[in-house]
Amino acid sequence: MLKKLVTAVAFTAVVFSSAPITASADPVQVHGFLQARTIVANTNYSERIHRFGFQFSQKLDDEFDWLVETYFHPSETDAPSRLYMESAFLNWHMSSKMPWDFTLRIGKGRNYTYGITPSYSSRRTSDYALYSEAFTKLRVLGFQTFSNFVDNKVQLAVALINPYRTSDGTAANPLSRPVPDFPLGLSIPIPICDRDNDIGAIVQRVALSGRLGYKDKVPVLGMLNVGASLYASQNGHDKTPAGVKMKNAVNRYGLDAEFKTDAGFMGQAQFTLAQTPVDLDSLGVEGKTDKINETALNHNGGEVLVGYEQPKYGLYARYSMLTYDNKFLDLNQIMLSAVYKIRPTIHLRLEGLINGEKEDAAKKWNKVKNDVFFFETLFAL
Repeated sequence: MLKKLVTAVAFTAVVFSSAPITASADPVQVHGFLQARTIVANTNYSERIHRFGFQFSQKLDDEFDWLVETYFHPSETDAPSRLYMESAFLNWHMSSKMPWDFTLRIGKGRNYTYGITPSYSSRRTSDYALYSEAFTKLRVLGFQTFSNFVDNKVQLAVALINPYRTSDGTAANPLSRPVPDFPLGLSIPIPICDRDNDIGAIVQRVALSGRLGYKDKVPVLGMLNVGASLYASQNGHDKTPAGVKMKNAVNRYGLDAEFKTDAGFMGQAQFTLAQTPVDLDSLGVEGKTDKINETALNHNGGEVLVGYEQPKYGLYARYSMLTYDNKFLDLNQIMLSAVYKIRPTIHLRLEGLINGEKEDAAKKWNKVKNDVFFFETLFAL
């Protein structure tokens, strides 16, 4: 199966590279990367190719460019997890047609309209943080707009997208995300987390996502970027059956900040307040009826990252947490990461994840042995 996928990608690269382009268009750019890991998780050990991917992009002119990127996860056994379309979008730069700097993105890609998007340039660690797993690592499908004002100091990003699918907190739910991600050994599901929604199913609601930010250089902190975000949608219920209590509003409110000094010190912080409809009866959390008893469960998460980075290396420490109004297991995580860029396209990294869970004997909430340490080699073209 993997050999067929690689062959298909190689064939696609040949087709793209030989495709006719307009006189003003740049050639199609082909990039790729691979992550090889040595993993230790308590008593478990493994050498594996964690992920590799291929990216094709092209600048047609000053107005249009596009990008398509696909990830492969060789260690995964099911097809949807093994092959993943990470991005497929068209950028339409309309600054020449509008009285301000305006770009429209059409298609699928990371959500750059909420909080600090954990793309490689801003994530700093190889694994996703706990907070990102729940709120910000998603790819979205729809329309994202990016506007810059006041000499690019004020940014407004707004999106109309498919609403997120949401896990319900059960280990059997295929939407749940494990902690750690792509586990080796023990893991536990994140009680409530948002998931991609690009499977082609009909959705009854549209989601609104937006971030208003300000970016400028300030004394001591250097370049500072602060923002406030929101996400609002509904979970799709059109009607409320008689005698059934039902909530369907899905809301997220976020604050974020990032700084980087000329000396190389940097920091990030973000926090989200959220409300998600949850059927507590079916989860056995409360209630004893067989009817839906949905409530808008309040939950929140936050993270803080500090680091010191130079062109050849970086040192980082991150703390993140998720809480669920004492209805589900609270989670926390400490990440420590050190990267050495032995070449611009070859990075060697040591990273550790110390995962913590709230303990409560009455609710059978126990500590899980799911800490992870790994050595990673990343090389790219």
